[in-house]
Amino acid sequence: MRRVAVMLRAVNVGGQALKMADFKALLADEGFEAPETLLASGNAVVGTALDAADVEARVAQALSARLGLVTDVFVRDAGELQAVIAANPFDDFAREAPGKLMAVFLKGEPPKDLSGFDKYATQGEQVAPGPRCLYVAYPQGVGRSKLAGARTEASKGTARNWNTVGKLAERLG
Repeated sequence: MRRVAVMLRAVNVGGQALKMADFKALLADEGFEAPETLLASGNAVVGTALDAADVEARVAQALSARLGLVTDVFVRDAGELQAVIAANPFDDFAREAPGKLMAVFLKGEPPKDLSGFDKYATQGEQVAPGPRCLYVAYPQGVGRSKLAGARTEASKGTARNWNTVGKLAERLG
């Protein structure tokens, strides 16, 4: 059995409420081994013999059926999270401002052409592709960024700040 990180999109923002105790119980009820949640933003680490696509489907179906919550689910194993960390093109920024660097986890590979983001990157923000993710540096923070909304529309994924990426990777070992 291997451990994987389970990340939910848009939970506890914009009206999609989910108590982490309920999420943890749901994961246990679905047969995942030793579920642990991290923060209140829809992160968990579980043991499973299922492949990532099956974990995503099972969790999404259970959330919808049992809690009425419809959201995308993203799964990464330890190797995949380590690859995201290793490929980070913004190492210095990650050390200086880890809360302002996001890894946006995607279902597939990032778009080849990222030039569409340029017109929204008005505060020194930068976007770079990674392994099934985008890296987005927000020097002024995400709160007032025009890029955050544009990124959401152009590449549906779930964003985690660099601190959270590191904590998930640590929990996976």
